[in-house]
Amino acid sequence: MVQNFIDLSTFTDPLRESGFPQNWTIYYWAYWMVWCVAAPFFIGNISCGRTVRQTILGGYAFGVGSTLVSFIVLGNYSMGMQMTNRADFITQYVETGDLYGMIVSIIKTLPYAPLIMVLVLITMIAFYATSFDSIALTASCYSYHALGEDRQPHKGIQLMWCILLILLPIALLFAESSMNNLQSVSIVAAFPIGAVIVMIAMRFMKDAKKYMDESP
Repeated sequence: MVQNFIDLSTFTDPLRESGFPQNWTIYYWAYWMVWCVAAPFFIGNISCGRTVRQTILGGYAFGVGSTLVSFIVLGNYSMGMQMTNRADFITQYVETGDLYGMIVSIIKTLPYAPLIMVLVLITMIAFYATSFDSIALTASCYSYHALGEDRQPHKGIQLMWCILLILLPIALLFAESSMNNLQSVSIVAAFPIGAVIVMIAMRFMKDAKKYMDESP
């Protein structure tokens, strides 16, 4: 990762031979641009009473840290299985094109595979539940012209946003959309959000400067 991160992050494929920037780099930048509007407000909301430093370090330690650990452990495990010829995940993926089926096949090679599958299912449910909760909470707060510091949005408004936010995934599910379609949706949604991110950053710097000037 350390060796290839800079090259892969800045590679533009000028000859259009690999499709790597379109399928990976641009998509993941867009993915996190979409998320980074709602997620920080949710983290800030549940971090009431903590300092900015504690909140940022906690996000990096638990968010980025756990993601890196999972990629390193599971990625190297599957690569080791492939290179020692104990499994052939690449051939399976080439034949079927089913990425998620390949992931399930990797999990099945682990000890206590049924138990791990149950843990994966519980983790996925918890992830999506907290994700929708965070986005719905943030969108509900935006729905008010003014919301007191100690007030929470009405449950009915949060329910409305939950229903609205789940309509798109349901539509994509019944449309049997491919991963390319999902990537396209993320990229299209990221462009207008890019302007919002710039305004949020500018406002944060202005508020931070005002806070520092007023601090004793």
